[in-house]
Amino acid sequence: MFAFITKNKNDIIYLSLLLFSVGVGPRYRALKSVEAKKWAGSILGLILIIIVSGYNAVHPILSALLGIIVIKAATVKYCHIATFFLMFSYLFFFRMADKFGLQLPSGQTNLIEMILVLRVVGVSFEINGSWLAVGKAKKQEQEQKDVKEKDDEFLEIINPDFLDLFHYAFNYIGLLTGPYYRYRTYNDYFYLPYSKYVDCFGFTINTLRMVPVYISMYLAFSNIWPLEYILTEDHNNRNFVYRMMYPWAIFAAFRQRIYAGMTLAESVCTSAGFGAYPVQGRNRSGHGPTVGYMKLKEMSEEEARNSEYDFNTVESMDVWGCETVVTLRDSMKVWNKAVQYWVAMVVYKRFPIKPLKIHAALFVSVIWHGYHAGYFFCIYACPFYLMAEDIYYKLYYKDATGTKKKVIGFIMWFLRSHSESYQAAAFLLLTFDRIWIYYTSMHHYWYGVWLTFLILGLILNLVQRPRKPKIKGEEKKQEISN
Repeated sequence: MFAFITKNKNDIIYLSLLLFSVGVGPRYRALKSVEAKKWAGSILGLILIIIVSGYNAVHPILSALLGIIVIKAATVKYCHIATFFLMFSYLFFFRMADKFGLQLPSGQTNLIEMILVLRVVGVSFEINGSWLAVGKAKKQEQEQKDVKEKDDEFLEIINPDFLDLFHYAFNYIGLLTGPYYRYRTYNDYFYLPYSKYVDCFGFTINTLRMVPVYISMYLAFSNIWPLEYILTEDHNNRNFVYRMMYPWAIFAAFRQRIYAGMTLAESVCTSAGFGAYPVQGRNRSGHGPTVGYMKLKEMSEEEARNSEYDFNTVESMDVWGCETVVTLRDSMKVWNKAVQYWVAMVVYKRFPIKPLKIHAALFVSVIWHGYHAGYFFCIYACPFYLMAEDIYYKLYYKDATGTKKKVIGFIMWFLRSHSESYQAAAFLLLTFDRIWIYYTSMHHYWYGVWLTFLILGLILNLVQRPRKPKIKGEEKKQEISN
């Protein structure tokens, strides 16, 4: 028991701090003064950083402050670009600290730094995006065109001062392991009445109930099927089917760890009432309300009291979806949804070169996770699998019904799960030499399977592609020629 505690000391401390953050939520929500609540959240956040990081707390604190200074010093036109490059440059330096004669920070400090990068870069893009959207709306009004209000949240300028940015960056909610939320969500928490009327206790209990299961399964899987075993000679002497399925076990352990952490992080939000919005806003993870935002802001106290709420805005993981969706494309949508939203809004939608959008999004996702080869092997492999998967999905699954759809769905689910497990092995092994040892022991078989599926799919797509119906003019010409 003592050996287990010593080995997992940092994780136990981190878990304890997450549970503490959940427990402090009701007291934090009960604070009446907005200023008191902002300062209490920031002070608590700074204390958590110092407890987790010790002397290395200087890194997340300094990087966030530098990012805030750049946001306020740069013009609104370029603040997002300057902040992006500053924060990711510091993230790179932070992870290479030992190369500069400094102590290499712990994995838990790395998680905090990653969240701060999302927050500081994200708010700079919110500021710039609101400025662009309001300018576009004014131009349309001047040209007497109809303004389409698909999502009207950007029809107001977002321009927080230095102190508000400080409070947003260091608020304890979501600081340890997410979820990512926008500045707008943070600001709404203090000035809209939703947190007073949502059933925080009920949502929190419902969210927390599965955490003991996730932790128990993680401990069981990681002890029965340890990661390091796949690099041993004993593993290599096993039959091929056993070795082929072993990544399922280590990826299952990894998933349970992520589920537990993300679920606790969501519970920190729900216990404080953070991220609650009325359901009529059709709230989306990371984003918040997607329709009628201005109307929600004008909601009276009586309407707020009688509204139905959800916490979709701060939902990170759709656990059931992660386990059951058929395709890798759908799996990517339900895994760490708040971060996926950040990548989509900050990188994919704002990258200027259309053919390179997906590559830019994947590259930023990789470097946000780290510089190890395992992240490239895992994340950058996804598009190649998707190319083959999309072909078979359209040819055989999309229009199938009944038993046929279930059988094809199971096959696609199995292949998707196996592909993710194979990629996850690289993600967890991290370094190129370890990945190469394992993949070589498996003869790199899954890449061969991918290539075979892709080539076969392209051939089947050509053979089964429906011919375009001939137009009447062409039919008449053919009759005359005959």
